[in-house]
Amino acid sequence: MNKKSKRLNLIICGIAFVVMIVYLFFVDDPADILNALLSAKPEYMLLSVGCMIIYWLLESVNLHLVAKEVHPHLKFKDSVTVSMIGQYFNCITPFSSGGQPIQAYYLVKFGVPLGSSLTVLLSKFIVYQAMLTVFSVVILFFRLSYVIDTSPMMMPLVIIGFIVNSAVIAGLLMLAFFKKPTEKIARFTVRLLGKLHMIKDVEAKLKFIDEEMEMYYKNFQFIKKRPILILKLCFFTIMQLMVYFSISYVIYLAFGLNGTDYITIISCQAFVLMISAFVPLPGAMGAAEGSYVLFFKGIFGGFVHLSTVIWRFLTFYLAIIAGMSVSLFVNRKNNFSDDSANTDIQF
Repeated sequence: MNKKSKRLNLIICGIAFVVMIVYLFFVDDPADILNALLSAKPEYMLLSVGCMIIYWLLESVNLHLVAKEVHPHLKFKDSVTVSMIGQYFNCITPFSSGGQPIQAYYLVKFGVPLGSSLTVLLSKFIVYQAMLTVFSVVILFFRLSYVIDTSPMMMPLVIIGFIVNSAVIAGLLMLAFFKKPTEKIARFTVRLLGKLHMIKDVEAKLKFIDEEMEMYYKNFQFIKKRPILILKLCFFTIMQLMVYFSISYVIYLAFGLNGTDYITIISCQAFVLMISAFVPLPGAMGAAEGSYVLFFKGIFGGFVHLSTVIWRFLTFYLAIIAGMSVSLFVNRKNNFSDDSANTDIQF
């Protein structure tokens, strides 16, 4: 990502934040907002921030676990740095597409060979996507009726999000265990899209697809030989998801609310994530906030808009602030530059 694109995305995120705040004061009385904030329990508000920090640390732990397998000399503080910068770029790029390339760039800067860096990031991604899919299946099994009863209009979006997440892991598993048939399907699809004039340079796209699939296949071979590592990654990824989904519940407790159980709240949070997964905007702006309000209006009542702003600030804008701060500090200290990081390393 060049400097101009990064600045534009940051401006878009900034405008979205201002719009969100203006909207909050438009739908709620300023006096009520102030009273709600003053009445919120500070210990739970701090805990919600702590949940986000724990989420980042668990992300760093997962990255470090894989990195130590291929580069034992990498320090944990460097893994934290790489993770936080990845969070920043995930937030300001559509589909969170900027995180992995920039992380690969910084891993190389910290002494990890490029091939090993790609192995680290792809292995972690594979496990994360698998655990997210499993988590989604469990949530849908236990709380699908809740969506149908309370937010029927959101049901198609939840299903689409679930299909998108499931399709990703299904494709990866097919590639891992049925490499040649998967390659044939992919090549057939690309050629068909070419005939429909939806792809211009078919041969270039075929070459790109072949290289990507080969890279993913090699990484599957890497993690398949390390069952203990897989178990560790699965455990910490589940903990990471639970901590992330628990933020809304902590905010719920901060306002002194009751009557809705923990499982229902984290399920609604998971549904929001499912819907946000296929929105091609940085941080799924608009869709994340809108779906959060629709799912949680019956839970938070009059606090729903304020809780949306707090949740969004913690899970999105705080990551931008923290990640950008880490990026600026590291670049200045080590004389790095991230402006061209995404131009040569792609996924």
